[in-house]
Amino acid sequence: MTTATLWVIPGGLAALSLAYLIVPRKRLGWVSGVVVLFLGFWLVTLPLNLWRGAGPLATWFFVTVAILSIFGVWYSGPYIRREAESHQWSPGRVKGYFVFFTLFIASLAALAIWTNFIFLWIALEVATLTSAVLTAHPAERGSVEAAWKYVVVTELGGLVALLGTILALSAAGSPLFAWTPGLSHGILSSSHQHWALIGAYMALVGYGTKAGLAPFHTWLPDAHSEAPAPVSALLSGLKLAGAMIIVYRLFHVLAASVASVYLDDALILLGLLSLVIAAGFLTFQHDLKRLWAYSSIEHIGLISLGMGFGGIALVGAFLHIWTHAISKTLLFHNAGTVRILYHSSHTDYGARGILQRTPWTGALLALGSAAIVGLPPFAPFWSEWLILAGGLHQVNNRPFVIIAAALVVIIFIAIARRVPGWLFTPGPVGPPPVKPIQEPAGLILPSAVLGLFVVAGGIGLPLAVHPLWHHLVSQLRVTHL
Repeated sequence: MTTATLWVIPGGLAALSLAYLIVPRKRLGWVSGVVVLFLGFWLVTLPLNLWRGAGPLATWFFVTVAILSIFGVWYSGPYIRREAESHQWSPGRVKGYFVFFTLFIASLAALAIWTNFIFLWIALEVATLTSAVLTAHPAERGSVEAAWKYVVVTELGGLVALLGTILALSAAGSPLFAWTPGLSHGILSSSHQHWALIGAYMALVGYGTKAGLAPFHTWLPDAHSEAPAPVSALLSGLKLAGAMIIVYRLFHVLAASVASVYLDDALILLGLLSLVIAAGFLTFQHDLKRLWAYSSIEHIGLISLGMGFGGIALVGAFLHIWTHAISKTLLFHNAGTVRILYHSSHTDYGARGILQRTPWTGALLALGSAAIVGLPPFAPFWSEWLILAGGLHQVNNRPFVIIAAALVVIIFIAIARRVPGWLFTPGPVGPPPVKPIQEPAGLILPSAVLGLFVVAGGIGLPLAVHPLWHHLVSQLRVTHL
């Protein structure tokens, strides 16, 4: 990757965000179209080898960011138009949403393609601040409180992450401002190893706060449930995963100097704790967006487990970044549609009987719910299977895999119990007659295409990568279990 490309993609998106301030409100869709074309250009030119990411992980995450950001921009048009009409937003507030939303996308693109740890920290800070502004954008009491809590908790984590990163890299002898970080020497004194390990743990706590790992997740349910639906989707699918990718990159650099078992065990511990928290709270949720917020804690925990297990499970963790992101984007967009059509996403305030009253919206909710709990043949099933099966590859990890599998089953039961409350519980009945709810095509179409991605990814993934799939399964079979 050329140095220019490192700055052109996020810089170009930042410049386009300012275009929203210039054009009239009626022409905002034109700027959104240019943003989509800009992201599409870099996606198309990637397989043509006109540019390359800094390694397979950077390329993989950029593709995920670009595709889901395109869907976010697409869905934001009709969604924000109806939100603005319902809550009487001023033209300046509407423009402000698109400005900060595009800046948010720019920071996520930087998270994908930058490799220097200081600049990655800056990109994550920009992603945090822009998404916090977007969370407070509805300017209601709940959204402002959620945004304030989001900023206080995650900015404290950001400070710990920065100090930990500097301490760990300095102790390990890795240059702080190199674009391709590496160790200057492999053998460290016990004192340097000690400080490198302390720094690594500090970085994990700080970035784990940004990622919503338990027990640092306290900001996440409120922020996800109060933010506009497209923002919640990118927060859950991309920003949380981006923080975990920074952790993985840092631990990979430190692995030559610090015993990897200490780093892996920390990832496994926080991953299991996240599953415990998700399993404990999902059963009691009555708001659709809050349900998917706690589900995000579960899936970030699974990604952390895969990174901690390593090997085949690591492949599953990277694959899960995509499968979770595409499924959760579908679900948060769907929750936004529910909130617009029913004026609430809470079962106690009218969001009921969705499958009968709005068949398309209900069908997409059922599809996304089946995918996110890991039912075959949907895409998340394969990545979750790789994480858990890869954990069995190491004898020492088998107790953790058994615990994780049990928690995944509990979470499956919790979601399976809650979702029918939205789908099948009868809605308002009796006089006056309930008016039919019209489902706008502008809201349904982006989610329907996402649904096709979820189904096609689940069915086509084993076929598309059959040689790699066969190799991974063979590796499991020849292992002395």
